[in-house]
Amino acid sequence: MRASEYLRMKFQHDRHLALVAQNGFRGTMQAAMGVASDIYSGLERASWYSSCFIPGYNNVCQELKAEEVRSLYSMLSIYRHRDVIQHMLYLYFKEICEDIKEGSQKGSARELVKSLAGFASNMAAAKGTRYAFASALSEALSQSGFLSEIVVERLSGQMPKAVFLLQFFGMQQKAALAARALKAIDPEYYWALYHAKLEMLYYFAEPLLADLIKKVKSGAFTDLDKLTDYIREKYNV
Repeated sequence: MRASEYLRMKFQHDRHLALVAQNGFRGTMQAAMGVASDIYSGLERASWYSSCFIPGYNNVCQELKAEEVRSLYSMLSIYRHRDVIQHMLYLYFKEICEDIKEGSQKGSARELVKSLAGFASNMAAAKGTRYAFASALSEALSQSGFLSEIVVERLSGQMPKAVFLLQFFGMQQKAALAARALKAIDPEYYWALYHAKLEMLYYFAEPLLADLIKKVKSGAFTDLDKLTDYIREKYNV
């Protein structure tokens, strides 16, 4: 199942998600730890709202309120896109493809595009090889078990109804902090997600993208073939 489908399940209050996570990935103990972590983050965010009652901290209060609105926009985007995780990945690879050399005609990047020719052929005709590559790579990663496992782990866990809101609030806190971190390390990609109303969902792809952003910024990939080889080896796509 695609990572984005787990997001839809969660926000449709599908109770089977916790069972999938517990039996299919890390087990009951890790799921319980995830709930506890979310609740702690929820309490942390709630405490930050005390700034709304302290003169001189209005900017902090307004930032928190703005993040709540952006969270709502991002949740709506889960249903606005066929595959919201794939779209987020596409926006990133589209950005970095403009700064990295294409690679050889028979290299692994071209091979990846050809392996998803049915998906990427229209993109290749309309926007060129680089955008076709961004489409193919984002499609392959969005279907990977690695990303699905990340999303399930970050959403999983049974909880009493009384603490559901606090856990949900905790996920918002983690999403907001992840978005703030992205804004610091890759402002261009942050604003691409912001304009697409997706930056509060970056949290669910952060373990994959934060690693790639760091390597791209360090100049680890001189062409798209090297980027493709790294991703295929590490994420088994």
